[in-house]
Order: sequence, then C-alpha cells, then structure tokens
Amino acid sequence: MANTKKNNESILEQYVGEMEGGLQSEVIPEEIKEPVKPSASIKDNIIRGERYDEMPKSWEGGITYKDNIGYANIPIESLPTGGLFYPNDTRILIRAARGAEIKHWSTMNDRDLEEISNTDDILNYVVERCITVRNENVPQMNWKDLKDVDRLYLLMAVSEFTFLEDDNHLIVPLSEGKEMKLTKDMIDFIQIPQELMKFYSPDEKCFVLNLPSRTIKMHIPSLGTSNWIKNYVRGKNLAREGYDEDFILFAPMLIGDFRKLSQRAYEEMVSDSAGWTVTEWSVIAKVRDLLASASEPKIKYKDESGQEVTIPLTFRGGLKALFTIQDPLSILG
Repeated sequence: MANTKKNNESILEQYVGEMEGGLQSEVIPEEIKEPVKPSASIKDNIIRGERYDEMPKSWEGGITYKDNIGYANIPIESLPTGGLFYPNDTRILIRAARGAEIKHWSTMNDRDLEEISNTDDILNYVVERCITVRNENVPQMNWKDLKDVDRLYLLMAVSEFTFLEDDNHLIVPLSEGKEMKLTKDMIDFIQIPQELMKFYSPDEKCFVLNLPSRTIKMHIPSLGTSNWIKNYVRGKNLAREGYDEDFILFAPMLIGDFRKLSQRAYEEMVSDSAGWTVTEWSVIAKVRDLLASASEPKIKYKDESGQEVTIPLTFRGGLKALFTIQDPLSILG
C-alpha cells in the first residue's frame, strides 16, 4: 500500500512539473507490462485508472492525468507500413497532446518553404512526447525508430485522441462548395508495388537486393535516420562546408540503423559509394523512385453515387490544423 501511494505521488509530482514547464517528456510507469487491448476505436482503447478486465492489475489503484484519459494502444499492423519494417513484438502507445505540445505546435508555419526544417522539428517534438515505442527484445527502441511514412498517421491518431469530443476535426474541401470530415483511416499513405515487395525480407525487415557484385539492403527511412541527415546538412551549411548533395537523396534508404551514424561513418559510406557500378546505382535509383511514388498519400472516399473517389491528401489549415482550432474566435460569440 505504501509503495502504491509513493508511486502515485511520484506520478503526480511529474504531472505538476510538466504543467509548470519543469518537465519536457513523460515517463510511463514501469508497472505497465501490457497495453490496453486493441479495439475498433481509439476512444475505446483507453486506460482511465478504473477497473477494466483487460487492464494491468497494477493500474487498478493508480492515478491518471486530469486533462488526459491515459494511453491508447495502436496495433502495429494498422500503421501505413503494416508493421512490416519493425522488429517483431514492437508496441506503440499514444497519449493526448497537452498544453506544452499544443503551444509549441502553434508556432508552426508549414506554408513557408524556408520553414520546412523547423516544421519537421515541431512534428518530431510532438511525436517524441506523445508516442511511446517499446520492444522487450530491443530495449533501446524509441520514437526515432518509427518510419517516416507512419508519422502523419500516428500524429492524426494523437489528434483524434486529444479531441475526444469532436470539438476539432480536419476538413477536406470538395468541389462545388462541398466538404467532408477527414480521419486517418480514409488515407492511403503508402502502396508499395508488388515488383518491389518481392524483395522484402521478413527477417531483415527491409528490401534485400542480391546483385552479382554485392547485396544491397534498402530501408523505409526512419525518423532517426532522416533527423540525423537533416542535422548533418544543417551543420554543413552553417559551417559553409560542402557535402555530396546527390548521395543525400539516397542515404535515408541505405541506412538501416541510425544509432551507428556519425559524421565519420556517414562520410566513409559516401566515399565507398564512389566505386559503385552503373548497375548498382540504377537499382538504387529505381527503388528510390518506386518508394517515392508509393509514398504519396491519397484520400479515398465514396461520393453520393457510391463511386470510390481518390484525391490528393489535403485539408483545410494544413498540418497546423491537427492540434489547433481553425476558427477559435467563433467560440467567443
């Protein structure tokens, strides 16, 4: 009983610290060994600190954040990548965004091309704080192991979990002044063609291309790899130093583990690539083109006649609309 009280006090202390700006991230209690079982709706995948049949017993007497309804489990097979490119037994949990995340999100200017890098930083800020990645077989796994193509889906899941009362939703403008509400399940984020999937290795969790000269492994880029490369380019630009701008285009798919990256290791990879053959570069370029085309998200819905319609992914207010109310002044009367 004393340990439970002490644990609750520790969680409460963290909550107060975060609300006062003293903490930037959240620690999930070690007692949580299993997430809530998946259900049809994120709103149903909730830990409330009450008794649930599927809830870990260690949570029966626990406290929860007053402005947060707990954690929701996102089945990895529901991700755009289908979970194919993650280690087996990977688990993903999300929590609602709070004031600190929404405040930082509100600084976004995703319509300014010069702000693209800053926008990416803001996306990762919310991912890092609201999404937990776990794997008992890979203890060091974290948000950086998430695949780039899964990020928007997960951010939309966090948004849906944050605005439970439907007081904020994404709007897609249609023709003739019509519009519709958008949910993450209406979007095709990636459709990898079969001509590429035949090279997918369930053991390696990537595409394995066996050429006469060498074996090339190509990956769905991870947030960790993309983030490292972004910072590498930033550093080079600030130092007014040159770098191989061509290799940068292929690098995210050629790097399997961002944890092994360093400036020296990366530049050795660039140097080694100078000896690659025409065949090797042709294969790499083809796979990159296929993945780029496959990763263009599209909205699919049925019109009034029941016909399926596909349109490019766009919604009113852009990315910023995920965690901001689009017409906040209207609520003032």
